[in-house]
Amino acid sequence: MSVLGRYVPGLAALGSYQRGWLAPDLIAGVTVWAILVPQALGYASLAGLPTVIGLYAALGAMLLYWLWGSSRELNVGPESTVAIMVATILAPMATTGSTEYASLAAMLAILVGLVLLFGGLLRLGWIADLLSRPILAGYVFGSGLLIIGSQLAGLFGIEVDKALYAFDIGAVIRNLDQTNVTALAIGVGSIALILGLRRLNRKIPGALVVVAGSILLVALLGLDDEVAVVGSFPSGVPSLALPTVGLDEVLMLIGPAFAVALLVYPDSVLTARSLSVVGKYRLSPNREFFGVGAANVGAGMLTGFPVNGSQSRSFVAQSGGTKSQVSNLWASLFVVLTLVLLAWVFEFLPSAALAGIVIVAGLGLLDITDFRAIYRYRRSEFWLGVFTAVAVLTVGMLAGIIIAVALSLAVVLQRAATPSTAVLGRLPGTDTYRDVADHPDAETTPGLLVYRFDAPVFFANAGKLRDEIVAAADEADPAVRCVVLDAESIYDIDSSGAQILLELLDTLEDQDIRLVLARVRSELRDELRASGIETRIGTEHIYLEVDDAVTASRPAVGDSP
Repeated sequence: MSVLGRYVPGLAALGSYQRGWLAPDLIAGVTVWAILVPQALGYASLAGLPTVIGLYAALGAMLLYWLWGSSRELNVGPESTVAIMVATILAPMATTGSTEYASLAAMLAILVGLVLLFGGLLRLGWIADLLSRPILAGYVFGSGLLIIGSQLAGLFGIEVDKALYAFDIGAVIRNLDQTNVTALAIGVGSIALILGLRRLNRKIPGALVVVAGSILLVALLGLDDEVAVVGSFPSGVPSLALPTVGLDEVLMLIGPAFAVALLVYPDSVLTARSLSVVGKYRLSPNREFFGVGAANVGAGMLTGFPVNGSQSRSFVAQSGGTKSQVSNLWASLFVVLTLVLLAWVFEFLPSAALAGIVIVAGLGLLDITDFRAIYRYRRSEFWLGVFTAVAVLTVGMLAGIIIAVALSLAVVLQRAATPSTAVLGRLPGTDTYRDVADHPDAETTPGLLVYRFDAPVFFANAGKLRDEIVAAADEADPAVRCVVLDAESIYDIDSSGAQILLELLDTLEDQDIRLVLARVRSELRDELRASGIETRIGTEHIYLEVDDAVTASRPAVGDSP
């Protein structure tokens, strides 16, 4: 690989770009732009920022992801879940919509990008696996409900101080008498139109149709005095700049930046991974750290806010036939044209229409198909997903992220602490050993216990290994004289596990029971040697196969081979 390809893979990819890809990339880029513009405006509003900030963030994100990302189709830009997290994080720190608030949002984006870039340097791609399927399903479902709730006031045309209410829906219900019927009609009509067009043909950019139609409606009927409108935004492309934020505020944003990054990376890489499977190419999880991290830095440097890989826009790009990230370069060009030539058009865009667009995005997150599949597979994982959704709804998205990670790690620890184990017997006429609970015809040898432990031995599960072996030996009739431990699945043992295994040896020796090992991995053998366990057992009592150990141990239990 060339130096350019190693450090700036996006530029290097242009050298192998094929002329036949230009048309499909252009079509895909226009399609993505058509969806991106209204979404970016809506998500900026959702984040508590001027709507134009969404376009700034999209522009910086798309240009920088192209340089370092590994997905051909992924579109990185403003997204609903991240936008509402931004609002949750920054609301206590500054007045929503103020210059200070916008600077904090831009700095948060840069910090998120730096966290992700640091993760790429440390090759932490495995972190994506920490969030299990039920946790992600619950988090996304809860986020969808939060997003919908956050837009109800705009949908009904109600102006309320949400700080006075625990939940957005409560604020709306208590103030329904203030409903702006015109705004509600526009909002509901927008939702119905998007869903109807989607049902007719999913390739029709329903969000763009709603934006254009609602602008014409308000302008032609003079409704801008009756309903809230987005208003025109400054034309022109923003300059690269570091946000003016004090050191104390930067320090306050570091913790939230890690939380946002923990959402952004898994969500983006899972979308990118799905796209790569369909496209039949290899995705680099570690390179995605650099791509999504650079996208966030780019968004922040253009006075934007944290960005994420968009599932909807990315799959639209793929269905549009995109061949490479050049499609996002085309989309970037059209965003620039929008900022330079079309800014004045949005003076008549009703806020209720934007609320409708965001609500449809929220509805797209309320997918019970995944929950149904999880419920059929394992009930405990289903309830884990439900618990996560409830946590997001009750304590908020930021705390919900922390709870989701804690739950994921707790599940991993719980499963590792309670691994499957088995007492083994030999299948008749073979030298194969299987769990006697599953194979009643498996033959056991009187006085000999063959035991399998299906996990590495560490502080949380070593006691289970010791207690089960001692209990099985105590209950055996006739008395056990030898224990064969099938160690094939034990690839590691920590210091606590080694200490407990030594205690097990003491207990067995007091009862005149010998412990022998079978199928010991090389890396485990090194650890047994370092801990002194190998010396206690004796190298002559460590065998390649379970059957070898059983055959060699039969004389010790009074049973001739």
